[in-house]
Amino acid sequence: MAASLAKGRLGTSRLLHFSLTAATPLTVIAGGVVVMYAIAGQSGIPIAYITIAAILAVFAVGYTAMARHITNAGAMYAFVARGLGRPAGVGAAWVAACSYSALQVSLYGLLGLQGAALIERFTGAVVSWSVPALAAWALITVLGTRAVDLNAAVLAVLLAVEIAVVAVFSVSNLLHPAGGSLSFGALSPAALTGPGAGALLALAFVGFVGFEAPTVYAEEARDPRRTVARATFATIGVLTLIYVIASWSMPVAVGDDQIGQAASADPDLMFTLAGSQLGAAWFTIGQLLLFTSVTAAGLSFHNTVARYLFALGRERVLPARLGRTSPRTCAPAIASLAQSGIAGAVIVLWVLLDLDPLVDLFYSVGTSAGIGLIALVTACAVAVLAFFWRHRSGESAWTARIAPLLACAALAWVLYLSVAHFHTLLGVDQDALLPRLVPILVGFLAAAGIVWGLVLRRLLPETYHGIGHGSKAALAPIQETGLR
Repeated sequence: MAASLAKGRLGTSRLLHFSLTAATPLTVIAGGVVVMYAIAGQSGIPIAYITIAAILAVFAVGYTAMARHITNAGAMYAFVARGLGRPAGVGAAWVAACSYSALQVSLYGLLGLQGAALIERFTGAVVSWSVPALAAWALITVLGTRAVDLNAAVLAVLLAVEIAVVAVFSVSNLLHPAGGSLSFGALSPAALTGPGAGALLALAFVGFVGFEAPTVYAEEARDPRRTVARATFATIGVLTLIYVIASWSMPVAVGDDQIGQAASADPDLMFTLAGSQLGAAWFTIGQLLLFTSVTAAGLSFHNTVARYLFALGRERVLPARLGRTSPRTCAPAIASLAQSGIAGAVIVLWVLLDLDPLVDLFYSVGTSAGIGLIALVTACAVAVLAFFWRHRSGESAWTARIAPLLACAALAWVLYLSVAHFHTLLGVDQDALLPRLVPILVGFLAAAGIVWGLVLRRLLPETYHGIGHGSKAALAPIQETGLR
């Protein structure tokens, strides 16, 4: 097997397909937005999305600039390694691989339930959630070992249909306003107030997870110095437009004062509104497309995990076999199959233990993974600032100094709010075990990675000095200025 990914197969539009699909707009709106309204009990959700979008746009200034200097399938792992040092990079890699893997696996819980509901609706047969979950798992396993451009083509079709349906539902809501006239109360900054505001910002951040995906595919992109930045900013812009309009349309249709109660009473509020406004068939269409949306997201995150594992294997931070690609498809086949093995084992474990696929897998595991990813992006922001502090590399003061510094402060604030209000996100008491355990686990993963990096420095110096250098690991300098 080879040890390099396919070159020059992805343009800006293909990178955009991966990042937008990973964000799962329909899932975020049909599920996340409704949950946010239920938690908040008020209408300020669009402002939460605008706030997070502004923070991520500032972060992306330095992030995409650093991507022009460092091209690595390990993305944020490599950025942290080159910005904060190799041990910190390994710590970030462990958090990244585990968080993305957990997020991808969590989707099978929702996939299984949606698939089982659709099977019963169309055939009358009652099946376990594990049946459609394993069917989706098999499809993702096969596609994960195929050429990256085939994956992008599949995602492009699913994404186009998904966004079209979201647009139809949102326009329908705006054309059927409660009280007969449009309300703009949800777009007022004053609407985002109260004790639940911190939890809403954390959930809004999770809705954008996937915006960073273009850097993961930089080695497979055409002209990555330009396409990665274009795709990253386009992702933030498109998601912001979709989220703000869709989340605004719901209180318009229900009423600003009634949205919290309506969301709490009906988890399928978006589809219910579509069914009442457009006809009952649209409720079923929405559920069917939610299933395809989550499947597409599962494929996108699967590819992200595989490339992180590939990057770590190629640099021998993890077993070298993970760093091999298929000679026919140039896909990271071994790393892809490793992630499939993890996901399959989790599905089987959930069935054997009779755990709830929605609460215990999709929501709890997925939300916990979100905490890890917020911490990862925050660490990456610090790494970007540190990298450009040492290497201005011809970048402007805004790109290399001001934007990264603002991003560090803003993301640290979001991370604090996410951890402080994590119990609210999970719907449990503040002294419950899981809200306390997850931040500790994220810290443990980071610390364990740092320790492993130090072990490599002592026992395998050649491997250690290649950390963060990707395909050029063998040519990495023994010591970089300011880093060890």
